[in-house]
Amino acid sequence: MMMAAPVAASPLIHTNFGGESRHAWTASVVAPALHGRGVRALSAPILPSGYLTQSEGVITAVRWRYRFARVPPPNLQAYLCNANRCVLLPGAEGKTDAFRGDDADKGFVFAFRIPGQGPLTPVLQGQASQVTVSYR
Repeated sequence: MMMAAPVAASPLIHTNFGGESRHAWTASVVAPALHGRGVRALSAPILPSGYLTQSEGVITAVRWRYRFARVPPPNLQAYLCNANRCVLLPGAEGKTDAFRGDDADKGFVFAFRIPGQGPLTPVLQGQASQVTVSYR
């Protein structure tokens, strides 16, 4: 299983909404290439680039986005995972509250799989995969 190299991580973002302090971190990696059906491909870990010092460090929501060089097959299974759980993603971008309450300083990884057996031709080349983790 091949891991993709990290692309970029942004610094921690601090905003204030109506007196309630909200924070977020954003990072991205290159999505892995899918070479065959029935084989799971994982991204490199997606981690915050700094410490979550001025907060409780508890996730409130996670936004994601992933892209491939061409349109993936309609049966592509995409998951976003942290140390506690994996969530099946309904599309190439969106927002989930499934990680609410988990540690915001832990990383994420994307996992992709196309059901079936045999090689995938042409290979499905990954492009950018990004998460934005909102926390308090």
